[in-house]
Amino acid sequence: MRVDKLDLKILRSLSRDGRKPYKAIAKDLDVSDATIRKRVERMKRDGVIRQFHVLVNYERVGQFVKAFIGLKVNPSRLQDIVSGLQNNPDVQVIYRTTGSWDILIEVILKDMKELNWFLERQLNIEGVTETEVNLTIEAYKRCPCTNL
Repeated sequence: MRVDKLDLKILRSLSRDGRKPYKAIAKDLDVSDATIRKRVERMKRDGVIRQFHVLVNYERVGQFVKAFIGLKVNPSRLQDIVSGLQNNPDVQVIYRTTGSWDILIEVILKDMKELNWFLERQLNIEGVTETEVNLTIEAYKRCPCTNL
């Protein structure tokens, strides 16, 4: 499927506000709302748009500590470790990386006590040989789709 300039403009608009009415997007882009509806449906059908999300303000729900944790892992255990992390609700994102760490995860937790618990209990996994924790102090720019 080809994505043209109008499709990209529609995607940009929806990434800022996934609930924006098609009529309003159409007005902004100077096309009909039927055009917007058809293109969004086509992009959903073709897998360009996979799903719409709610952006959570984690501080408003009592989650104040965001950390990136680098993991060195035994290569033979990599898939088992990733599978376990994917099922952990505290883990927001998992990346396979090059460089010093095999895996980089992002967690959002209530406080430092909960982070300590996470490190001692949740990352006490066979095959994890080393970890490094980096706490975020301030976000200067966030992903518009996930607010992470």
